[in-house]
Amino acid sequence: MLTLDPNNFSCIEDFLSKFKTLRLLLEGVKVKKEDSNLIYSILTKLGPAYSVFVSTFHSTREAFISQGQDYKSPSFDSFCDSLIREQEKLLHLGLLNLGNSSKKALAAQQ
Repeated sequence: MLTLDPNNFSCIEDFLSKFKTLRLLLEGVKVKKEDSNLIYSILTKLGPAYSVFVSTFHSTREAFISQGQDYKSPSFDSFCDSLIREQEKLLHLGLLNLGNSSKKALAAQQ
């Protein structure tokens, strides 16, 4: 079974690119995945550096629901853009080092 792990890619853009490719391949064989299912699949695989991002995502959803408001999940593309911006913030703050990730990806491929 093939599973995608963002920790095995040099950057989140590479991971999302592969994820989008697999999504298109699934659609090609008439397997349609809802955006919200794809988003939650990614959220469960993000590493500890993204814990604030994941927590904020879930907290926002819960706040809408607890106030009796309808929660509209972001589109998959909008979510991907937010995740890329989060990676940029983490890099700027020094909480994420893409150099280490690329070494992990290389080791995972060998």
